[in-house]
Amino acid sequence: MKHLKININSFEFDWELVFKDIDFVLNKNDKVAIVWTNGAWKSTLMKILTWEIKNFDWNIDNVWNLTLWYLKQIYSDNENKLVREELRDAFTKIVETEEELSILEKSMAENSSDMELIEKYTSLLEQYNNIWWNDYKNQIHNVANWIWILELLDKKLTEVSWWQRTKIALAKVLLESPDILFLDEPTNFIDMNSVEWLESFLQNKWKSWYVIISHDREFLDKTCDKTYEVQPKRWLTYYFTNYTWYLAERERIEKRKMDDYKREQEYLEKQKTLINRFRAGSRAWWAKSREKSLEKREIIEAPVISKKPKFFFWYTWETPEKLLSFKECFIWRKEPLFFISELYLYRKQRIWIVWENWVWKSTFIKTILWQINLLDGFFWKWKWLKIWYYSQMHEELDENKTVRENFLKHKIEYPDQQLIWLLSHYLFDVKILDKKVSELSGWERSKILFAILWQKEFNLLILDEPTNHLDYDTRESLEHALNNFAWSILFISHDRYFVNKLSTNIWFISEWELSVSYGNYEDYKFKLENNIDMDLSLWDQEAELNLVLEEKLWEKAFKRIKDKFWNWKKRRN
Repeated sequence: MKHLKININSFEFDWELVFKDIDFVLNKNDKVAIVWTNGAWKSTLMKILTWEIKNFDWNIDNVWNLTLWYLKQIYSDNENKLVREELRDAFTKIVETEEELSILEKSMAENSSDMELIEKYTSLLEQYNNIWWNDYKNQIHNVANWIWILELLDKKLTEVSWWQRTKIALAKVLLESPDILFLDEPTNFIDMNSVEWLESFLQNKWKSWYVIISHDREFLDKTCDKTYEVQPKRWLTYYFTNYTWYLAERERIEKRKMDDYKREQEYLEKQKTLINRFRAGSRAWWAKSREKSLEKREIIEAPVISKKPKFFFWYTWETPEKLLSFKECFIWRKEPLFFISELYLYRKQRIWIVWENWVWKSTFIKTILWQINLLDGFFWKWKWLKIWYYSQMHEELDENKTVRENFLKHKIEYPDQQLIWLLSHYLFDVKILDKKVSELSGWERSKILFAILWQKEFNLLILDEPTNHLDYDTRESLEHALNNFAWSILFISHDRYFVNKLSTNIWFISEWELSVSYGNYEDYKFKLENNIDMDLSLWDQEAELNLVLEEKLWEKAFKRIKDKFWNWKKRRN
C-alpha cells in the first residue's frame, strides 16, 4: 500500500524544544484532520510535512515518490496578473518553454542570419503551438468550468475576493494533480456557500489523500475520518475517528486519567497515615518497609488539563424594546445593492446575517454605523445606542503599536499589573504587552481585541466572523459568553456549529431584498431544502403557521418549528 512516513526526531525554535519523537504516517486515501489548541505549532508541523522547513533532525520515507501540494491563498508578487496567467503557472514546462522562446527571439533580432538559431526556434515554437499550448488551454478551461470560476479567468487577482482566491488555488491544485493535498485553515475568510462547496469538492471530486488543519467543527466532521492531535513536546496522538468522536474520546481519556490520579492520591494518603501511625511502635519495621515500597512505586503524574480562556462582556443600562428600524430604503454603494421594505432590531435578539456578497455585508454594517448614508427611505437608531464592531480583519487594532499602546488607543489606561491580570483570562503572559500587533498571530489578535472589548460598554454588538483563528476550547468559551450577553447581537459567521448555538433570528438577502426569519443554520437549511418561505410574515397568524407546516412538513418537524415560533413570540412580547 502506498504510504508516506515522516519521523521528527527533534525540532527546536528559538532554543525551545517544540517537537520530539513524532512519527507522522499517511496511508493511501487517508483524510486526516490535525487539531489541538492555538499555539500548538500545527501550522509549523504542516510546513515540516510539506518540506517547507528542512533544517532539523528528521527522516522521511517517500519510496513511492509522492507529490505534495500545500494549499495557500493566492498571494502574487504581481497582483495585476490575470487569473488565467496564475493558473498557467501550474504548467512549469510551458512557462519554461515560453521563456526560452523569448530568449531565442531576442537572439534572432541581433543575428537574423543564424540558420541554426532559426531552426531551433521554429522547432520549439511548433512543439509549443501544436502540443503544450492547446493542451494546457483546454485543461485550464475544463478545470475552471468544473470549479465554477470560468467568469474569473480574465480578471486580475486584485479584482477577485478572498473566497474566490481559494477556488483559484484549488483549480491550480487540480491542474498540478499532486498525490497528497495539505490545507491550512481553508475555511477562513470564505462565506457559507463556499464552505459547503469546498466540503462537496473534497467529499465527491477530490479522489486523492489530504490533510487539513482547521477549527471548523462541522467541516472536519464532514471531510475527515482520522484525527491527529498535536501537543508540543509530546507524541502525536492518533484517533481513528472524525472530529466529534475525537472530542468525546479525548474527554473520556482525560476523565480516566484524572480518576486514576485521584485514586492514586487517595491510596498514597492512606498509606502515609498508616506509616505515621506505626512509625514509633512495635510495627516500626512494617512502617519503614512500607515507606521504602512507596519510594519505589511508579507515581501517576497529575494529568495536564487544557485551560480555557474566559470571555466577559459589559453592557449599558436598560434599553428600549426597539433599537433599530429601516423602512422603504435602498442600501447602496455607488449603486443600489438591495432593498429593505421593513426591518426592526429588537432587544436581546441574536441575529445571524446571511450574505452571498461581501460588498453587501460591509455596506450594510457601515450603514448601521452611520458611515454610509441611505439612498432614500428611513433609518432610525435609538439615540442612546452604543455599538461595538468586531471586524474579522482586526481593523480596530493598530499593527504598528504594541499591545499596551493599543489599550491606550482605546482609552483603557490601566497600570501593567492590571493589564496582565486582564490578559491572563485569555491565557496570555506578561510578554505579550510589549509585542507589536504585527508580530501576533490571528488567534492572538482576536483574543486581544476581545480583551479590549471586555472593558467597553455597549448595548449592540456587531461581530464579523468572530470564530476565525480560534480553537475549539476558545470558541466554546466565546459561545457561552455571548449566549449570556444581556442585549442584542448582529453577527456574520460561516461556522455552522457556532450559528446553531447562538442564532435566534436570521436576516438574509432574497431576490435583492432583505428578508427576516427565525431560528439558526439548521432551520435555515431545512426551510431551503423543503421549499418553505422563510419570511416571518408567514408566521404572524397561528392558522397560517399550521397550514404551511402541515402541508410541507412531517409531524416531528412541525412540532419543533412551532415550538420555536412560540418561543420567539414570547421573547418578542
